[in-house]
Amino acid sequence: MKNILYVLLLTGLSLIILSCAKKDSTSSTASTTSTDNTTTSSVSFVSVGTNGTILTSSDNGTTWTSRTSGTSNGLQRVIYANSTFVTVGDSGTILTSSDGISWTSRTSGTTKTLYGITYGNSTFVTVGNSGTILTSSDNGTTWSSRTSGTTEYLFGVAYKE
Repeated sequence: MKNILYVLLLTGLSLIILSCAKKDSTSSTASTTSTDNTTTSSVSFVSVGTNGTILTSSDNGTTWTSRTSGTSNGLQRVIYANSTFVTVGDSGTILTSSDGISWTSRTSGTTKTLYGITYGNSTFVTVGNSGTILTSSDNGTTWSSRTSGTTEYLFGVAYKE
């Protein structure tokens, strides 16, 4: 009986770890057509994660293709808004893409980890460690630091229309 219980506990623990690992990556949807050296694909989903991992799917998440991010920093969140994908992450990493396939590194002006991102009122807003808040009104090309009034970690940001 002890052996059976032990196996069940290990199975339960494995499910928890898998669940937590999936939570580290975030996906976003979009309808975009672009060329990927060999084929034309319409990226529907983008997922980001550790070590600069970017995966895309053009078939509703059935198959995934690895993309080159140009960074080894962890990527925390991704959003699609105003015809642009933007991902944020460790050490102030910000990348943008119009198609989800080719990514461009942007200067954030911070080395703090960025955890959350949203879009509203023609502005992208990202937040992170030590009360970091950055905004961009040019589709994520240039970013400006804003005063938050806190040194706490900020993990999310939302916009209400």
